[in-house]
Amino acid sequence: MREYRIFIVEDEAIVAADLTETLRSLGYAAAGTARSGETAVEKIRELSPDLVLMDIHLAGTMDGVDVAVEIHRTSDVPVIFLTAYADNDLLERAKHADPYGYLIKPYDERELRSVIEMAQYKFAMDKMLRESEEKYRALTENTPDILFSANMAKMITYVSPQINKYGYLEEEVVGRSLSMLIHPGDIDQVENNQIRELENGAQIVSQFRILDKWGTTFWVEERSFLRLDISGKPAGIYGILRDVSERKRAEDAIELANKKLNLMNNITRHDILNTITGLLGCVDMANAAVDPSERAELLGEVKDLTRSIQRQIAFTKEYQEVGVHLPMWQNVSAVLTRMMCNFEAAHAAVVVDLEPVEMYADPLLEKVFYNLVDNAIRYGETLTTIRFSAEYTDSGLTIICEDNGVGIPDEQKQKIFERGVGRNTGMGLFLSREILGITGISIMENGVSGTGARFEIQVPRGTYRVA
Repeated sequence: MREYRIFIVEDEAIVAADLTETLRSLGYAAAGTARSGETAVEKIRELSPDLVLMDIHLAGTMDGVDVAVEIHRTSDVPVIFLTAYADNDLLERAKHADPYGYLIKPYDERELRSVIEMAQYKFAMDKMLRESEEKYRALTENTPDILFSANMAKMITYVSPQINKYGYLEEEVVGRSLSMLIHPGDIDQVENNQIRELENGAQIVSQFRILDKWGTTFWVEERSFLRLDISGKPAGIYGILRDVSERKRAEDAIELANKKLNLMNNITRHDILNTITGLLGCVDMANAAVDPSERAELLGEVKDLTRSIQRQIAFTKEYQEVGVHLPMWQNVSAVLTRMMCNFEAAHAAVVVDLEPVEMYADPLLEKVFYNLVDNAIRYGETLTTIRFSAEYTDSGLTIICEDNGVGIPDEQKQKIFERGVGRNTGMGLFLSREILGITGISIMENGVSGTGARFEIQVPRGTYRVA
């Protein structure tokens, strides 16, 4: 077992020599001695002893208290003060140097041993505590979750630094009610859950919305449990808040996509059956017709109805892709760049004037932009330029697609997003609206007829971010 090494700081050589012999007789090793504070700091840094016995009154510019403060700043070594004086002012100064003991001269061997052993034990315990604190601090500061504690009045007593992600400093939150973070629409639900679960002594597991300092909504999952005092009485709550916004957005998008697909399947099935009924009627009338011109007209209607069924089936093929894959964060400029490759031979110039920004949208987002540009080129007539830009508003981000073509008549502005309305298949803008709607994004047209079309894609807060 390694000897316990003690360094002596004493300006009287005879006292230092006597103390060295006493330490050896007690089973300790003398790591070295120093007569001045400056020498002591240098040697202690070099030798790294296990403990320092420090006379408070030293010759030179530094006394023992000054030396102890400097040692604690540069080395992790416990200090025991030795002094022949015990006045109150000196004790007050010595306390601020965090000594592990205080011996009044003269002292006997038993007293010296006791103080050294207590200092050994206390320093070992303090070191274990520091290491434990550092370990848990590292875990707390590096986990992505928010860790918090609250008293029984639901006032926050501790919150981890991850709260900074939502715009708050720890000191802005500690001492305030947990409800300051919760979305107003969810406060009653959260408080009722907490009351019910805490009465049963159970762990609380719930999902709710919180607001950051700027009013953006996030979904979190709370897991918390009751903290009991030494007598077993409830003393507060320990909890974890995990950001599940991405998961919640994906779940909501899948649910909405399934609803849309089921509705569209029902509508398409109904439309195709109606068209087939008309088709069969035309076939029967054509078979019964005697006049060749009448029969030719009816056969022409059969062809038109057949093409209608063909378009409906083709549309279902496109629509079935909506919501099939999880939404994802997409760089808008990169999506537009890919889309523009399809129009390199077009007579119109496509200008992108966007800061780097990402949207949380269905993977078919590129098809939305394609449909807007394709429609503009097809029907813009006098069009020469299509421009994409963005504006930030209180409610979120608006991505604008505008051109200098003939525009859209006022009476058509609301109808163009309906299924089957338009001069081609009538499905492009309807499909675009459905794709955007998967993640709560909307689209509208509010250009001025005669001067150009202007489509505005409204991206709510939480579904866009600066790239």
